[in-house]
This record gives sequence, C-alpha cells and structure tokens, in this order.
Amino acid sequence: MSVSELKPRALPRPTRDVAQQDEDLAVHGYCIVKGALDAETVRALRARVVEQAKGEAAIGRAAHERPNNQRIWMMVNKGAIFRDLVLHPLVTEKMSALLGPDFLLSSLSANIARPGGTPMYLHTDQGYVDFWTPKALVANIAWMLDDFTEENGGTRLAPGSHLKPERRKYELHETVAAEGSAGDALVFDGRLIHGTGANMTQNEERHAILSYHCRPFIRQQENPFLGLDPSLRTGERDEFMRRLGYAIWANNLGRIESPSEKGILAHATNLIGPLNAEGQTISV
Repeated sequence: MSVSELKPRALPRPTRDVAQQDEDLAVHGYCIVKGALDAETVRALRARVVEQAKGEAAIGRAAHERPNNQRIWMMVNKGAIFRDLVLHPLVTEKMSALLGPDFLLSSLSANIARPGGTPMYLHTDQGYVDFWTPKALVANIAWMLDDFTEENGGTRLAPGSHLKPERRKYELHETVAAEGSAGDALVFDGRLIHGTGANMTQNEERHAILSYHCRPFIRQQENPFLGLDPSLRTGERDEFMRRLGYAIWANNLGRIESPSEKGILAHATNLIGPLNAEGQTISV
C-alpha cells in the first residue's frame, strides 16, 4: 500500500497491531509498540542505567547535553543486558523494514531527562545528509524505561515531517509528545523532525535507551572498531558482531585485502606491507 492510499487517521497511540504500527510509520513517521519489553526486563534495564549514570558521575565522566539531562554512550561496553537489547526481535523486525536486512547499529545510548531540563533542539537523525531521501537512511528505537508523558519530557515529534523534502526550522508548537507506558517502544524514521522534550515535573526522572541504526553503507555514530571493548571481539555472538559492522557487506565493503573474506572480521595479523619486485619487505 502506498502512502497516498492510506487514509488519514488520528495520531499514533501505543498498539500491538503490527499492521497499525506499519501504517503509523508510513504516514506519521513513527509508531509506538505497546509492551515491547516485559516488566522484569524494564526493571533490570532501568536499574543498570541508573547505576551506570551514577558511576560515570562519580568519576567525573558524566555526559550532559543540556542542563539536567544525562547521556550514557557506548552502552555495548556497559553490560550484557544492553548487548542483548541490540538483538531484540523488535529491532530486527522494524529496522529491517525501514533500512533493509543488513542494517547496522549506529549507536546505543541512554538518555535521562531530569526535572528542570530544557527541550532539545528539533532535528532529524540523518540531518548530516544535505538532501532529502525518498527512503530513510537511519532509524531509531526509544525504549521507554518509564512512562513517557508530555510533562516529563516525552520525545517531541513532528508527524509527517519525514515525507517533506523542504528543509525548514520547525517550532515546538508543530510537534506532539510521544506518550506511552514503561516497556513500550517508540520507533521512528530517521527523516522525522524530533527532539527530547522538557521535563516539567518536580521530581520525576524519565529514562530511555536509544537504539540508533543505519544502512550498511552509512558511517556509524559510535565507532565500534575503536570503541568496542577488545574482550568482546572474540567472546560475543556473531550476530551481534555483524550488527556492529564486523563483517563484509555486499562482498566488497568493509574488507581488508581480499574481497572474498568471509565471516566475522578480526584484527589483521598478516598485512601486506611495501615489497620489492622479489617479494622482500622494504622500507619506503
């Protein structure tokens, strides 16, 4: 079904109906998947995010994008529970539909919106591409670890903006807040105008994990080849390593020497350096 054939309807609400989710994504640029995570998983993820945030603050390494908002980056290094989330079935389902089956993890981060925070500037996740694309090059999933409300800074979204090629500045009044319950997942097209809302509550923190993905020919936001804990390069699942880009794509991109290399790539130990005509190593 083409976008032109879809009937206008109310803005997306949390739903388990896959067909409705797909229609919401096509028409509005986002959908809210109800009950994507069970209560036990939500509790475990939230506890680990809170603990990690406190630990990074304790060593003076807390990352703050805006006052009262803390980000945690490179979460693949910070717990098996986060690496498991990378391979969640919902990721495979929604990102394959938006970005094709060979999509990559671009970054895995957490965002804590605390009371008194200010709204994030409105942007698209593929804003570094200086032209509109008829298909998304990147896409995102915000895993709600608390209820999302307008009051506590639920992500602001400009419905339908992913389908508008013109580039212009959007105003806050043109957006709506994504609202859902802890365990729901906000899935959105990388062309959609959005931004973290302002937490206007007195004492309510809002926690979320952001799984940001890209097509396999796009540069990732986090560099897993430099940033991934070396101990994970040999101990993690092949599927996980592939999702980070540790494999050749299209039999050509991402290779080292031979285009016929297969499997998960490791650091090269037998690189070919400068040689003379007899095959002897030389210094040049």
